[in-house]
Amino acid sequence: MRYLWICGLLALIMAAGTAAAQEDGAPGVYEIDAARSDIHWRIYRAGPMARFGHSHVISVAALDGTVNLAADPSQSSFEFEFPVAELIIDDPELRNLYGEEFSSVPSAEDIEGTRENMLTEAVLDGAQFPSVRVSGSNWTGPGEDASIDLAIDILGRTIEFTLPTEIVVDGDGLVASGSFTLGHEALGMTPFSVMMGAVQVGEDMDFVYEIHAERTD
Repeated sequence: MRYLWICGLLALIMAAGTAAAQEDGAPGVYEIDAARSDIHWRIYRAGPMARFGHSHVISVAALDGTVNLAADPSQSSFEFEFPVAELIIDDPELRNLYGEEFSSVPSAEDIEGTRENMLTEAVLDGAQFPSVRVSGSNWTGPGEDASIDLAIDILGRTIEFTLPTEIVVDGDGLVASGSFTLGHEALGMTPFSVMMGAVQVGEDMDFVYEIHAERTD
């Protein structure tokens, strides 16, 4: 009888532990919430006549993907993709975040020209590669000092690097956020330029991301 009582107590303890894990963020599949997520990057004007150009903020409009959260964070992974043709050029609210360099107001013609240049073969080659896929694995988190091994499928090639990040899992929600700088060359792209380089896009791009996901299972 005493043995059965102890087994029952252990079962209750295990159940309570499971419930606590659920509250803190249990393993499972989390669907990325595109409406709450934000991925954008800044590209900068450069060249001897840079004052005649604009720096730009490019943001992701359509984001689709999932996060697979494992009990062992190193076994967790995620994958998402977005169509390059639906990227947003120069959202006014984002431009307002970044001070003097982004204080100019690009015209509708400027924005459309930037879109056309960005989708050319030398940059994103939107005709041949309509989307960019990003995947990650081998998490060292969650936590403020986490990192992820990232793979970006772009222009028919895969770019790999380790990305520092902050990962917070709370109940049925997960948020990954951070920032990093990456060059056009690292992604296999040639920065746009005109007038023999007098006005051009600078090499480095500054990325910012905050990805929200909700548990689905």
